[in-house]
Formats: sequence, structure tokens, C-alpha cells
Amino acid sequence: MKKSNHNSSERWFEIGSNEFKFAIASLKEFGAFYPQICFQFQQAAEKYLKGFLVYNNKRFPKIHDLSQLLKLCAKIDKDFLDYFNETAFLSQFYLIVRYPVLDYPIAEKKEALEASKYAESIIKLVKNKIK
Repeated sequence: MKKSNHNSSERWFEIGSNEFKFAIASLKEFGAFYPQICFQFQQAAEKYLKGFLVYNNKRFPKIHDLSQLLKLCAKIDKDFLDYFNETAFLSQFYLIVRYPVLDYPIAEKKEALEASKYAESIIKLVKNKIK
């Protein structure tokens, strides 16, 4: 792989890691802001999926739908398809924090804890695949 692509993927992973750590710290510190915390978990997973694509020299559209990004990753490694439920769950938080979408309920602590678990599982998957 080209060194520039490796450096670029590392930057994606660094940003994703920081977003994940920020969300974890916020979850511990605050007894509120659960939709925003869920959004940060969604963002962390997004950065890792995009970083995986960059690591593998693949382009991706400017999207935030984790399930679509997951499908692109699955073209490289089919194991990614096992995480479809996780990405579908996390993707909703891109919408509910940013837009007044009535079809989605507001996230509470339960959803934030679930989002943390799912984001962590996606991050671990990507880390294992780039070893």
C-alpha cells in the first residue's frame, strides 16, 4: 500500500478513536445528552469504516449511512456483513440529533449504552482486519 494512503487511514482512525473516547467520557460524566452521545458513537464507527476503505485504497461516496459503508467494506471482507444490525442501529443517530425527524424516538441512556457496545464492536472489527 502507498504510504500516503496508510497515513490517511491512520488519521481517520485517530479521529474515530477520539470521538469514541469523547462519547465514553460524556456517558460517564453526564446524566443527559444521550442523543448527542449516540451521535458521537455513530461518528466513531463511521470514521473507522471509512478508514478501512482508505486503508484498502477504496473510494467511498460522501455518505453517513453506516450500512452502506459496511456493504462497501464487505466487498473487501465478507465478515463485515455480520455487523449489519449494529450499523443500522447506529445510523439512525446521525439523523435524530441533526434534524427534527419524527419517525425516530429520542435516545435515552439505554440506547447510548447499546450504541457504545456497537461502535466498540465495529472498531474492534476494523482493527483486527488491518493487523
